[in-house]
Amino acid sequence: MGVILSVCPALAFSAAPSRPQPPSLESCRERFASQPEGRDAAMCFYQCAQVTSARDAVVRELTALMERHPDHGWLPLVLGHVGMLSSGKEAEGPYRRAAQTFRRLQDAEGEVLAAINLRAILLAQGRTEEAWDWTRRVVEVASASGRPELHARALIVEASQLYQVALDLGRAFRVLKRAESLVFPDGAEGLKKQYLSVMSTVSERLGRLEEASDVNARLVELTRSTGDLLLEAHARFTLANVALRRLERDHVPADRARALELARQAMAAAERAGNPTLVARAVRLTADLLGDTPEERREADALLERCMALAESLDSDERRLACLWTRAERRAGVDPAGAIQDSEASLRLASEGNDPLFLALALRGRGTVAYRTQPLPQALEHAERALDALESLRQTQSDAFSQAELFATWARDYHRLAGWTLEAGGATGKPATLPFREAVSRAFAVSERLRARTLLDALVAFRARADSGDTPERRAQRSEVQSRLVAVQRQLLDPSLASAGREAALNELQELERRERDLRPAPRHGVREFASLASVENGLREDEALLVFLVGDDEDLSGTSAGGAWLFVVTRGRTHVHRIPERTRLAAAATLFSGLVERRDDSERGAAVALHAQLLGPALAGLPPTVRRLLLVPDGPLHDLPFAALRERRDGPPLVARYELALVPSASLWRHWHGEAPFTPVGEALVLADPEWGLGQGVSRPAARSRAGIFDEAAQLGALPEARREGLGVERELRDTRVVPRLLVGTEASERALKSADLSLVRVLHMAAHAVVDAEAPERSALVLAPGAEDEDGILQPREIIRLRLDGALVVLSACRSASGAVLPGEGVLSLARAFFEAGSSAVVASLWPLRDAEAADLVEHFYRHLATGLSVSAALRAAQLEAIDAGLPPAAWAGLVVLGDAALVAAAPREDGAPMLSGLAGALVIAAALLGLLALRRWGRSSSERSKPVRRAGDARGLRFRGR
Repeated sequence: MGVILSVCPALAFSAAPSRPQPPSLESCRERFASQPEGRDAAMCFYQCAQVTSARDAVVRELTALMERHPDHGWLPLVLGHVGMLSSGKEAEGPYRRAAQTFRRLQDAEGEVLAAINLRAILLAQGRTEEAWDWTRRVVEVASASGRPELHARALIVEASQLYQVALDLGRAFRVLKRAESLVFPDGAEGLKKQYLSVMSTVSERLGRLEEASDVNARLVELTRSTGDLLLEAHARFTLANVALRRLERDHVPADRARALELARQAMAAAERAGNPTLVARAVRLTADLLGDTPEERREADALLERCMALAESLDSDERRLACLWTRAERRAGVDPAGAIQDSEASLRLASEGNDPLFLALALRGRGTVAYRTQPLPQALEHAERALDALESLRQTQSDAFSQAELFATWARDYHRLAGWTLEAGGATGKPATLPFREAVSRAFAVSERLRARTLLDALVAFRARADSGDTPERRAQRSEVQSRLVAVQRQLLDPSLASAGREAALNELQELERRERDLRPAPRHGVREFASLASVENGLREDEALLVFLVGDDEDLSGTSAGGAWLFVVTRGRTHVHRIPERTRLAAAATLFSGLVERRDDSERGAAVALHAQLLGPALAGLPPTVRRLLLVPDGPLHDLPFAALRERRDGPPLVARYELALVPSASLWRHWHGEAPFTPVGEALVLADPEWGLGQGVSRPAARSRAGIFDEAAQLGALPEARREGLGVERELRDTRVVPRLLVGTEASERALKSADLSLVRVLHMAAHAVVDAEAPERSALVLAPGAEDEDGILQPREIIRLRLDGALVVLSACRSASGAVLPGEGVLSLARAFFEAGSSAVVASLWPLRDAEAADLVEHFYRHLATGLSVSAALRAAQLEAIDAGLPPAAWAGLVVLGDAALVAAAPREDGAPMLSGLAGALVIAAALLGLLALRRWGRSSSERSKPVRRAGDARGLRFRGR
């Protein structure tokens, strides 16, 4: 049922002594008789109707009053509210009459309120076209009124329509954020309830579970203080449902009891409100959360019997199918035939509806029942159909980030299907029901459907120069918004801005960011086929291996297999599959390891050995001896793992001593880069180093100790003298190559200079600068450059990076955490490096953590020294890292710099070799790499104490910390 948006200033009614009792019908009669024209007198009847036994009498009284007062719009509006306290079937007529009466009286507020509630009724009945008509009327009336509160109401109802009908959750969320400043802190309580009730649903469906939990907790408190029993019940149900979803995501066993407690509270609240629909939802949720003891099974059976009875009395297919799929899952272990019957009935109902979300959920439940009761191939069929339903839901989102957010909430379904498929092939030791090769190929295909989808779509469209229907008008609007964004950010970066001005600027910035996203071209669905396992096997070279991690959970809350965690090891012509620890175990181990690396005292070695054994041991043991490059496709907690620092033995060499390493978002993206036109390392290297940021304020800059910063404090970022030395070193190393360096430092290392450069000639783009990484708002992350013009702010953000139009160039981001950021399950890391891929780069060298200025300069200079000889990107970085190891530097100084994308890219070649050198380059690189490997292994004959001895330089900083937003 649609969220009911109404202003009902009811009192809080309960037996608690701190709460007032509802007014009697007689007192409401007297109040109306004394003030017949007022809204409050009419609302008294709604307050009275909160008591179930009084509702029939209230309805008769309101009907009689409407006959005597035909021009009183509030009477039919309140009658509609009273109707919604029960089934809602009797509410349409009163709401329609109220809207017509208010329109005749030119009462904008009354018409908007009546139309909002009428629209909800129409949606509940599936009359979507009529609902759209009333939505447009609400927006029209509210806009013409010039009243902020009505404007907020119109935005809320527009957001409701977007998510309920168009299923466009991302746009609905942004519309609600526009309304937020109109609602809080000074809006009426009813308006706050409307906002929070819609935001609770939208944020939950988008997978923003922490935000949804906070919103519903606020809504519960607000409804308790105002006595709105219906909305309190709705909020309590959503709060419990969010707790269940967080339990499924985080797998914290202790949270189950809390989720069950919340579900029981929701059931009690729905009973108090007297709303059978909410009672049915809360009853089903409680049954879903109950355990498997005999007492809990009996309670769950009774609750589900009641759930079905309520669904029949409501004549609601939505309630029937939800009750059925829950009952089916609970019956699977004790009554297989009944479970199959229930799940099939649920699936039939979902298929007859038009909601892809319910279809996907029903198919998920059908797959679970089939897994527990039928041959595994039948479970695979239903699970695959669930993903197909999700794909259709994904395409309803109007922007790529919303697609990725929505997709992330379903990542575990992809893990589950891939694991089940491997089980069907015998990978878990159970009898095989599919040929092993077929099972591995199908599981690999599922993995590819999950990974980095929006980035892949963007790159395919970039290659085709697709504009997704973009128009000159929209481009002009985006340009205008971008100009205003720059102006507002320049204000925020002014340290002299007063707090009141800063708050106003931040509010405007948020609004501009939402407008900019709404004006972007629609997502581009250019990918129809993903990389198959056979195509990857045929495309890999003899010296390459693709290691694809799929990190799921071993079991779900019911104890059913959730797919587990796996590693696909793909080499030329063959593939092996290995089981690895599940997600929660790896997350804890990876976090511990990263923390130990930061200590810079060799304490990480034990954790490095353990992770190597868990993740790579069997896989590497089975690799062909020709393999020298590992292409790693991480998942979940492995995105930020410094693989280079893993080692087989405490006293043995790290992984990078044995192999070149690169991170790849997906096999399909690897194939995409390999399908690009051959890259010729002839052109320009554009080097921006130590940008002098300050918006022309003329403030002297102290030297910074690390390449770090946060957006709010960007104005205080210091100079990076070692970055300037680094830039000079890059220029020197590339001087004798076919890539001509152009060095820009200080005020010349500007945003304007970058945007105005002819990037089609650039083969290497190097930036040694501060970075701002905002994990909560990834699109505010930025590289901090000099502005270079009044219409620039020096804050180079992803929305600007993606428009740079690079042509396969290597990008080196010598800046803190440029490879890190928010991680969305499936989509991966929303980092600055990712934006450069969307701009057209095929390889990015970036950092996982903060870099010390001097260490970064040395490592990068050595990297370019090897790159200039014609080595590939991954070989050049490996050579530089081996030199850092040989110098006794800890992993914190070298393991955080990683290659992302096309590891085989050769971005520079010696000038004197000329063009013919390229044809024989591969053989020379193999020889060079072999020599480097021998040298690396020889280094490990030295004593452990010598290897760990640090090399200190004047000016090195110690004890640094990175501060992020």
